[in-house]
Amino acid sequence: MAAVSAPRSARTAPSVPRGYVEYLQARLLEAEASLTAMTERYERTKARFDRCYARHGITPEADIVNYINAKGMNPELKFWYAKVEHFQREVTAYGAALTGLDAARRMLGDRVPEYGSARNNRRALNRAG
Repeated sequence: MAAVSAPRSARTAPSVPRGYVEYLQARLLEAEASLTAMTERYERTKARFDRCYARHGITPEADIVNYINAKGMNPELKFWYAKVEHFQREVTAYGAALTGLDAARRMLGDRVPEYGSARNNRRALNRAG
């Protein structure tokens, strides 16, 4: 019968460098500010587009088919909407990364492995410490 080894002490080294978390937070703030700016820019451009086409009687209420066609052919609207979508994805990505890191920290508590100690080892994931 094999001898039972003494339990290993929990490692207290942080799993994610504090600088990386600060970097993600800064990028999230930048992305949120950019998203707000691009959304405002898109809304102003769309309002100008709506006013222009409303003078010709093309509105979503009156002529939805021509309105959608005109909107689809407007390169400025496409450009600003693409910018809005880009920053929406950035906000989502940085927010998800921070949320995941926070969830992992809460789940693991003090039982945080050092970098590379259990890389790609499924059995190491099931150990208690």
